[in-house]
Amino acid sequence: MDHPIDATIDAKGKKCPMPVLMASRGLKTLQPGQVMLIEATDNGSQSDIPSWARDTGNELLEATTVDGVHRYVVRKS
Repeated sequence: MDHPIDATIDAKGKKCPMPVLMASRGLKTLQPGQVMLIEATDNGSQSDIPSWARDTGNELLEATTVDGVHRYVVRKS
């Protein structure tokens, strides 16, 4: 990850819709331009998090999967 992370959401082990709900709550604590890392193991997050970022007007900077952990880096608009 090449982006400085201002907040991290650990949604590992949580099932849909919790990763998106946790990400939404976490993003509310950030200022525009700040960056949040979301980590989830639910495979549904692979479509849910990018859709949520797009639908809320925030920028998905990165989406990777390592050892079954999906990592998303989102910049607040």
